[in-house]
Amino acid sequence: MALKIAVLIMAAGASRRMKGIKQLMPWKDSNFLVETIKTVQKSDATSVNVVLGSNADLIASTCQLTEMNINVFTNTHWDKGLGNSIAYGVQSLLKQHEPYNGILICLADHPLLEHQHLNNLIDQFEKNTSKIIATDYNAKAGVPVLFPTLHFKALSQLDGDFGAKDYLNKHTNNIISLNAARQIKDIDTTREYEQLMAEAKKTHI
Repeated sequence: MALKIAVLIMAAGASRRMKGIKQLMPWKDSNFLVETIKTVQKSDATSVNVVLGSNADLIASTCQLTEMNINVFTNTHWDKGLGNSIAYGVQSLLKQHEPYNGILICLADHPLLEHQHLNNLIDQFEKNTSKIIATDYNAKAGVPVLFPTLHFKALSQLDGDFGAKDYLNKHTNNIISLNAARQIKDIDTTREYEQLMAEAKKTHI
């Protein structure tokens, strides 16, 4: 029997180091957020959920999220940090009373992420349902990351800027990390975005 995996796409931040709204930065056929949603929808996940915050109404309407067969959770306290938004997303999922076996947290600013990596995380989780299955960042565990039910309560109580990576640092003995090669590239500044677009033009991404 297939496990029930809910994905939380974190898209609540204000992207203050970017000229413009990062979630809406042009990428491929649309923008960062829409392309992330499309990537997740290609995976074996059971449900796709987006956590919005800053510019929520503009992002939702621009991306036409109501037409994408996803759940949208809007955190009005997004300015308290990523941890607060993760907690809000997990709380919102738990209110659905669905018997999820795992929650997979990913970010909307990893434009090179491929759905096969998400499937690799899910496949590994099916073999080790008590373990946290994370993505390897130069020998450190990070997102995308898949958490088993054992961690749902703690995740729902995160606050401030204490995000998933910080939580992982406290549970290093219970983590399996998978390599994602060049897929995990944070885009936090206008310069990084310009470099991404230049590379994409060269490689025809």
